Parts: sequence; C-alpha cells; structure tokens
Amino acid sequence: MLPMKPGLLAAALLCLNASVAFSQSADKNKPHGRACISVINSANGDEEALRADSEAGPGRKVVAHLDATAKCEALVAIFTKSGQPVAGCPPQFVEVSAGRELLLPKTPVVWNWEKGTGPLEAYVLFFAPGSREAAELRSLVGAMRKLSDSAVTKLQTNKLRELIGRAKIDKAAAERAAKPEAEVAGTFRMVVGFEWRDSARSVNFTSDKPGALIFPAK
Repeated sequence: MLPMKPGLLAAALLCLNASVAFSQSADKNKPHGRACISVINSANGDEEALRADSEAGPGRKVVAHLDATAKCEALVAIFTKSGQPVAGCPPQFVEVSAGRELLLPKTPVVWNWEKGTGPLEAYVLFFAPGSREAAELRSLVGAMRKLSDSAVTKLQTNKLRELIGRAKIDKAAAERAAKPEAEVAGTFRMVVGFEWRDSARSVNFTSDKPGALIFPAK
C-alpha cells in the first residue's frame, strides 16, 4: 500500500462502508428518512453538525443533508430558538427518491447565517407521497421564496409553524431521535472531510403520520 500524504492522512476518516441499522426510534424494515443539519465555514470549507452552541459569523452558511429508503416528500425549515424566521433562510419542500441523497437548499438559494440570531432550531419532516398535510405546506413554502424581516414573513412563519403543529409531530421524540448504528459490512471506504451520515438521525414515516426530526438534538 502506498503511503498517504500527511495532509490527506490528517483529513481522512477510515470508516465502515456499511449498510445502516436503525435503533428503536426507527424501524429499518419500514420507510424511514435520515437527515443532518450542518454549518459550513465558507472561508476554509470546514463543515460540522449544527450544535446548540453553534454561532453565526462571516461566511457561515447552513445546509441540510437527507435521504430516505422510500419515495417521499420532505420539508426543511429553519427558525430561531424563539420560533422567529431567519432572514435569508427560506424553507424548502422537496421530493425525495428512494436511496437518493439530497443537499439543501437547492440552488440558487443559499442559507447564509452571518447575522447573530442566537441558537437555531431546524425541522425536517418526511411525508409519504400524497399526504394531506404535505399539500398545504408545499403551497405555503412556495410563497416563502425569500425571507426578510418583514411583517409578512413573520405571518408566513407563524402559519408554517402552525401547519407543522397540525401534522401532530411528537416534538420530544423528534428532538431525541437516535443516530443510526453502523453494521459491519466487511469493506472499508476512505472519507475525507465531513461525513454527514455520522451525525445524521433517522425517523419512520407512514401515510398516516409524517416522520419528524428537530436539530440540534437534545
């Protein structure tokens, strides 16, 4: 085996190229979605999972990584801890194909987080196709393409939180959903930089009830 360059060796993480087994919070035999919210420092490319003590700053932006084992729809919405809108971070509602990884927000949107807002609270909801709750959320998100500090934005954000509440999510469970646990698959892969799956959490969803995750976890 050829020796690795010191810089690459320092940045690389040797991890299992594994299938994913889920804890009791997500039944791997049923449809489930997985997500991670992270913060990127554009100045140096560093990325880390969103934490309760993460802070805004010059060149910082928020991104969401997600995938699912079955076709579904997903909502990603970012609020301040007090439930207010975060200027420049409009929610996104997307279709998710089974096994396809998505990175949000979709271009040309960029979730810049440069102004101090205090701690963030990000919601990720997975809906089965054709869900009644999803239809109204999709329509509202379409109208929230640009978030500002306006009174209209605050009204739209209040409506968004109301619709999320109507979806009957279990907030306590969404905040504490466990991370996936790796199964040994016998092969290895080299991962350089941030591996979002290591910080992801997962949740089941059905036609009757969406799956919800809230970040950062508690």
